[in-house]
Amino acid sequence: MDKPYYFAYENRYKKAFTAGVDRWGHSPDDEILLSTLSNWVKVNHLQGKKIIEFGCGEGACGEILSKLGCIYHGIDISPAVIEKTSITLKHYSNTSVETFDMVNDVIKDKYDGALDVMALHMLILDNDRQKYLKNAYNCLNKNSPMLFFRELHNENEINEDIISLEQWITITGNDYTTPKIKQIVQNNRKIELNLPYVPGREKSKNGYIKELTNVGFKIEKIIEMESSKAVQNSVSIFVKKTE
Repeated sequence: MDKPYYFAYENRYKKAFTAGVDRWGHSPDDEILLSTLSNWVKVNHLQGKKIIEFGCGEGACGEILSKLGCIYHGIDISPAVIEKTSITLKHYSNTSVETFDMVNDVIKDKYDGALDVMALHMLILDNDRQKYLKNAYNCLNKNSPMLFFRELHNENEINEDIISLEQWITITGNDYTTPKIKQIVQNNRKIELNLPYVPGREKSKNGYIKELTNVGFKIEKIIEMESSKAVQNSVSIFVKKTE
């Protein structure tokens, strides 16, 4: 069986780690991430509760949530990043991670909260996004919250239904094979990587609202995030499963 297009992250992580990159994604020292998660846990009384993170990457949120007293489980499609994250989080109790296809694999356990940090917008096809969101919704207990943190945002989103990767590439010109140079500064050292760009499908606020409410989530609030060098336009979306 062919690997899904979003498995491209496995190759990116492997090349980055081989080049000496310690962390590709968020850091547990990210002040905005830390304050957002701390407040989210406090407001929703999630201390001591089970939290699942979709697309956990290198485990920054796992470190934060574990220190906040949550029971954390992270899932990601990349075996390379799960191997690294297992080492990062091994000193924390009540913490686990596993390789998991968040679109096509069904989550059987129930959780008191769910987290997505820049994961939803990396899914291109409508069907994949719908399955992903249904998976997230169904794994939550009633009245449980979910946070979509720093999803790429564009009010001029592509409104056309996207049913194939070929269609997306034709419309946008963004593929998964053309290499691009990316520089990462780590410990005052520049690491240059020549990696294929992984496209993201940015949505407008109304676009995200439509997707999430169609699954059954209740929108609590949407916050426009401050722009940074890495992420120009993004929103964080707070939702709840009410049924």
